[in-house]
Amino acid sequence: MSGLREQAEALLLASCYLPPGFLSAPGQRVGMLAEAARTLEKIGDRRLLHDCQQMLMRLGGGTTVTSS
Repeated sequence: MSGLREQAEALLLASCYLPPGFLSAPGQRVGMLAEAARTLEKIGDRRLLHDCQQMLMRLGGGTTVTSS
């Protein structure tokens, strides 16, 4: 599971620190955060999931993404 956590953390960091010029599609940042949120939910990391959801709400106008 540590590999999944590392992958989610990498997506989270990339979505926070990559400049807009490095992202090819307009929704790519939100997509990376959504993927990170799904992974964090799967592994049960509530602290990072909460942080990720907060970032999604700021970027996406108040909606969060979780797995169903």
